[in-house]
Amino acid sequence: MLILRIRQAECALADGRLDEAFEIAQTEEIRRHHHGQKLIGRLARALVQRGQENLAGHRFQPALTDCNKAEKLAGTLPEIAQLRAAVCDAIVRDQQAQQHEALRVAQAKQHIDNGWLSVGGRILDEAPAGDGRAEMARQELAAARLKTEDVIAKAEQALTSGDIEGAMEIARGATIAQSHNGRAGEVLRLIRTKAIERIRADLDQGRVDRARTLLLRLQPLGKDGTEVTELNDALAWCRQAAQHVMAGRPNMALPLLRKVKTVCPTARWLDAAIADAKRAAEAYEELDAGPLGLAATGDSKCGVRNAECGIEPAPAGNPPSALRIPPSGGSETGDMPAKFVLQVDGVASFMVFRDARVTVGPISSSVRPMLALIADPNMPVVMLERVEGDYFVRSQTPIDVNGQSVTEKLLGDGDRITLSPRCVIRFALPNPASTTAVLTVSGARLNRPDIRQIILMDRDILIGPYANDHIRTEQVKEPLALFAQNGRLLCRTKDDILVDGASFDPNVGLAMDKPVRIGRLSMVVARLGE
Repeated sequence: MLILRIRQAECALADGRLDEAFEIAQTEEIRRHHHGQKLIGRLARALVQRGQENLAGHRFQPALTDCNKAEKLAGTLPEIAQLRAAVCDAIVRDQQAQQHEALRVAQAKQHIDNGWLSVGGRILDEAPAGDGRAEMARQELAAARLKTEDVIAKAEQALTSGDIEGAMEIARGATIAQSHNGRAGEVLRLIRTKAIERIRADLDQGRVDRARTLLLRLQPLGKDGTEVTELNDALAWCRQAAQHVMAGRPNMALPLLRKVKTVCPTARWLDAAIADAKRAAEAYEELDAGPLGLAATGDSKCGVRNAECGIEPAPAGNPPSALRIPPSGGSETGDMPAKFVLQVDGVASFMVFRDARVTVGPISSSVRPMLALIADPNMPVVMLERVEGDYFVRSQTPIDVNGQSVTEKLLGDGDRITLSPRCVIRFALPNPASTTAVLTVSGARLNRPDIRQIILMDRDILIGPYANDHIRTEQVKEPLALFAQNGRLLCRTKDDILVDGASFDPNVGLAMDKPVRIGRLSMVVARLGE
């Protein structure tokens, strides 16, 4: 039987079936037989020869396997040790080459992502043929070139038709501002030139709001030049002057308006504004020099009398005669409050702000923000403002928005506003057809733990089962809409509405602090306690 197995191994060796011969020859009985020992010697040399052929063909793993089999049969012979060393060296060199090619492809992709398409293409040209990663990067390069050309063509078409805002949206959405394509650079320069002309025209016409919105949309399209910086400064001076005027400090607004005039010398409305501010400042001085000034600088009894009359002294920095009426706490749009809480049973509570401007900051801030957070007291107070359907975030000190340090930025769906290392606000516009936004705060707490999100209400609030609803719930089959009209909160839905158990009266609206039932949905529109 042993002789027969040796004979089978020899036949397998003669036919080149080395693996089959190895399986037979590695048994202890064959190793002890003198014919088996001769067979093992020939088989080991054959395995070494095949290993060398695999090595020459860059088949390193099969070569190493042949080396291991030969060593298992014949021990550490010189030719086996030499083969092992050669295979290990080849594997190391191959790994180094693969790492080098991976680095080359990574560098090429980085240049492509940064808009340097030609540079990325030249790096990929040096990659060897048959490299799967390089081939995939070449496909990405081709797609990026096609996309860039398509975006450039669309932007040029928009510019030709006079649609500057459309061209800016196309360029910003496709991020061709990062592209270093020569044609893309020309289009971007043309967009910036046309946008600056439009901004100057808006400033000349007194449309400061439109100019500010257009300038914020322009800023992501490349680095700011001197002219953009000047316009940005002019708009900041306009905003500061308006704040001084609203606070009763026209004398402080006057130099700011004159600075704006140097940037916008053809804006005629500035001449009238400067003249009005000058007259107002002189009028304040006249009032201050008269009996009202003496009354404002009287003894402490004057402060008591002011409180009894419902009048607050002017803030620090105002002329002594300037007085202001404290806000009543109601809304400018009627009986419906400017902020309230939607308590939706089975879902959560939502704080709703109706004002176009909402300030956010720590509850311990010297000027208490509208949305007060229990967070780091050193955290800045920021303002979220809705302007013609767009939302902007503004801060006196730089804040982080999507990893970029800014003091003013146009917000988009999904943007992350970082106020401190722990406090992050996620901004969302769930429904493209609605300009109502939703804020989700993480890393900080509100003084009411039941409130899940904050809603910045514009025209409506959508409640329904879909992802694009502002409040999601499966309690309704079709979305319902809450909207404000003539100081009332109304509801548009196919289901029956009960308010405090009675039928809904559109002339009254949804009553505050009363249970509301809409189909299977139950909720309360509650006043927000201070």
